[in-house]
Amino acid sequence: MVFLCPYCQNNDVVKSGKKKNKSGIKQWHKCNNCKRHFVERDGFERMRLSPEIIVKAVNQHNHGISLSKIKDELQQRYNVKVSRWAICKWTKKYSDLVQKSQKQSSGINHFSQTKMDEGQRYTK
Repeated sequence: MVFLCPYCQNNDVVKSGKKKNKSGIKQWHKCNNCKRHFVERDGFERMRLSPEIIVKAVNQHNHGISLSKIKDELQQRYNVKVSRWAICKWTKKYSDLVQKSQKQSSGINHFSQTKMDEGQRYTK
């Protein structure tokens, strides 16, 4: 897979080790043109928590669970302190992305309505 350098937009990029932080292990890349290092962008840049925890919180909030309950569950289950405001910001930032990925990963088939003849019903 070819990456473009986010700084100079060149595709002369090589792997340059791995970066480990609280959110997990990520591949470092080095641009041979501008000699800068970068991590592939996955939408969760500069987040101190793992994408799995963020996605779980956004899912719960989209399903109508209150911010306080989500905050308490993250504290109990993952031993993570998060403010209600942070969960609200995650929801605004990631809810569209989470819903699209859920539809793609679950293989949801939408019902399509065809012309209604006698005895004919909705088809998948």
